[in-house]
Amino acid sequence: MKKFKLLLLDANVVIELFRLGIWDDVVERCDVHLARAVAEDEAHFFEDDDGQRHDFDLQPYINTNRITVFDVTLSEATAFRGRFGPDYFEKLDPGETESLVHFFGIAGECWICSADKIVYRIIGGLDRGEQGVSLEEVLQKTGLGRGLPVQFTKDYRVKWTRKGFEEHMRGIGLK
Repeated sequence: MKKFKLLLLDANVVIELFRLGIWDDVVERCDVHLARAVAEDEAHFFEDDDGQRHDFDLQPYINTNRITVFDVTLSEATAFRGRFGPDYFEKLDPGETESLVHFFGIAGECWICSADKIVYRIIGGLDRGEQGVSLEEVLQKTGLGRGLPVQFTKDYRVKWTRKGFEEHMRGIGLK
């Protein structure tokens, strides 16, 4: 099975994959790239349906090159956030910012997967919406499909990507 060439995952997606118990399967089937903020600061545990905390460690995956962690500079992140009005940039956490900076710096085939509408609004508004992918779509394409909360679905991705495009056309979001 061919791996997704580059799949930049947001912390909420990593957490959901651990919660579902399929992180290892996705890492096996996808070329996973994570922002340093996601890997080191944002994705470390999930809570199950009973409220029990379950910690996980991404470092073994990094140490064995099963996933790739990337860095962006503070000046790159600041310049990227500076392209948006407060309605947009205030909704971006560090991991999302780093992921988007990296995503927009890559030429060629790559995918970005999130469960945050601001990510899809930005890629829709900056004409890269076709490179967004929901967790639902990733799992379907890798043979791991299952029911997911709405924020991980294709419909959610499409809705917010379209909204970002529409906002951009009306002059909303970008400075």
